[in-house]
Amino acid sequence: MKSLFLLIAVLLQAGCASVPSRADLSKGPTPHTVYVVQFGWHTALLFDGKSMLARSPKLAADFHDQRYMMVGWGDGEYFVTEHPPWSKAVKALVASDYPALQVGGRETNPPLGAQASDTVALAVTERGYQQLVEYIDRSIAANPDGKPIYLGKQSNSPERFYQATGNYSLFNNCNSWLAGALRAAEVPISGFNLTARSVFEQAARIAALQNETATGQRAGGVSGN
Repeated sequence: MKSLFLLIAVLLQAGCASVPSRADLSKGPTPHTVYVVQFGWHTALLFDGKSMLARSPKLAADFHDQRYMMVGWGDGEYFVTEHPPWSKAVKALVASDYPALQVGGRETNPPLGAQASDTVALAVTERGYQQLVEYIDRSIAANPDGKPIYLGKQSNSPERFYQATGNYSLFNNCNSWLAGALRAAEVPISGFNLTARSVFEQAARIAALQNETATGQRAGGVSGN
């Protein structure tokens, strides 16, 4: 019971992070948009399919002509199991064998299973976008021949599951991986992000700052004419 209370306390504290300011935002044009999508306790990234696949040689080998691409990271055994029991979720937190990258094409935004309120749009620079896609490519584990290691598939699912790099645990989960992806994109997310709430709320604050900055720049341009 003490361990359970300690775990809850850690997760609650993980939701605390510094509030970004306009000074933290990337400078220069932000021609790309990346979406953070929250599915309960899990978060994933949604991309424009054409622009993302044009920069990812690994994923472009497996996906073609996708309107959107969604990417998430998690425990390999739990991710690939179609209806995983809670026992697998507990095992993933304390004794994960390997992580997995879940990748799939999507036709809608928000994607199936999410509402508009579950998505946040973030503006990203060209350099940040390229770095983000490279972060995802590096997350795909390779065999000695340099080819991706494929995991099983769920029935009637368009998803592909790749064995991923890194180690999944309570303190290095899907949400902390996604926070690392956003930092690779030069999005100023900070803190010890273990919960979907922490990542999503920070992304929402950053998106609001980006919108305020863009609005101010447009107003300044009009007033300066």
